[in-house]
Amino acid sequence: MRLENKNLRVLVVGCGNMGSSHATAYHELDGFEICGLVSTGNSKVVLNEKLGGQYQLFNDYEEALEKTLPDAVCISTYPDTHEIYAIKAFEKGCHVFIEKRLADSLEGAIRVAAAAKVYGKKLLVGYILRYHPSWQRFIELSGEMGKL
Repeated sequence: MRLENKNLRVLVVGCGNMGSSHATAYHELDGFEICGLVSTGNSKVVLNEKLGGQYQLFNDYEEALEKTLPDAVCISTYPDTHEIYAIKAFEKGCHVFIEKRLADSLEGAIRVAAAAKVYGKKLLVGYILRYHPSWQRFIELSGEMGKL
């Protein structure tokens, strides 16, 4: 549970398009503090520079979990890593925000949801607005304009 006036420390895992978007939000919003950026490639360096260059960078997710001790983990990696990353985060006492898909299989998704329950942590799955009624209406109306 978050104490009053204490920022939620977030480890951002995956620094591509969605990870960058989430990291930027955590960087700019009150109440959050990025404790590390994790990716296997150069995207974490580029993102860190964009955000001012003050964040710890990691190639290895487990090392980042151990060294940063986050309150929450934001997972924006490829879906084949989602299940294992989320469960490891729960085991370390972290809440999890995870981009869709929750896992590569129904069984994996069930294991992730069960781990959240077992460890008493929050699990939030992000999704693109294409499922939101306002976005669906926007697409419908923009289709009347023709192709770009």
